[in-house]
Amino acid sequence: MPHRVLVTRELAELLAVLGHPHRVRIVEELRDGECDVTTLRDTLGISHSGVSQHLMLLRAHGIVCERRQGRHVYYRLRRPAMASWLLDATEFLEQDGETQELHEAIRKTRRDWAE
Repeated sequence: MPHRVLVTRELAELLAVLGHPHRVRIVEELRDGECDVTTLRDTLGISHSGVSQHLMLLRAHGIVCERRQGRHVYYRLRRPAMASWLLDATEFLEQDGETQELHEAIRKTRRDWAE
């Protein structure tokens, strides 16, 4: 298989995994270190099982890894630079004619994620 085909296929698969808002939020929440499912559930405002399902997919694609401590499982980014990559990607959200609401949301998100 030609190298370009292989790489573009893998990149498309990575982008598909990141193609859900909750998974993007999980990556950003793990920017500064590890979290457990309960913390992510409270932060994202979704069910425990929903968080677990998203983490399972992120783990299957090597985006997050886990550490067990007794009955608790903590998740972290396998490659922390991914969070910075997503922050950089917000640049592509800016478009001509964007609403003031979107512009303000992008600005606030960049500030929050950069901290």
